[in-house]
Amino acid sequence: MNKYKFTETWFDGNIPNWIQIFEYYKQKYTITSVLELGCYEGKATTWLCENIISAGTKYDIIDTFKGSIDESGGENTKNRLKTNNNFIEENFKHNISFFPDINFEIYKGYSQQILPTFEPIPIYDFIYIDASHRSDDTFVDAYYAHKLLKQNGLLIFDDYQWKDPKDLRPVNSPQLGIDTFYQMYKDMYVVLFKGYQIGFIKK
Repeated sequence: MNKYKFTETWFDGNIPNWIQIFEYYKQKYTITSVLELGCYEGKATTWLCENIISAGTKYDIIDTFKGSIDESGGENTKNRLKTNNNFIEENFKHNISFFPDINFEIYKGYSQQILPTFEPIPIYDFIYIDASHRSDDTFVDAYYAHKLLKQNGLLIFDDYQWKDPKDLRPVNSPQLGIDTFYQMYKDMYVVLFKGYQIGFIKK
């Protein structure tokens, strides 16, 4: 792991659950295309590359690479960005450089602006949403992810149970956006698991 440049360990707590999820999922389905909304330094990205996906996988990334000031450790991110405005992007590109056989495409910007430019055709086997802590942003991400996810595709949201300790209004947590999305499309999804994260399989 020393070859990577990581300054945060937020993803590590998800690994035991992801091992079980993907062990179950890959018994039935294959993953040849991935969309990740919000990658930060690439902890989830590198874990997937090391453990789940194979050479030739299409892997699209959308991120502003500006970090988030409302997340745990956000002040650390702000301080680093004052010193080096590009440290998140530089670390991410360094970390994925160890996987030249994965077909990465990076879209730099806000997912709510970039996703509407994608042709709404189901092309992804797995979509991971971790781009915003706001419920409205998360709903928009989910809406476009739904159009892009294949039948039997896997959809995982991070931070389902996250709350902003400084502002407990529902708009400042992803949960309301995710719940609203599921209420609209629940006839098309099966809840695979539910905890700090939540995951679905598209029927």
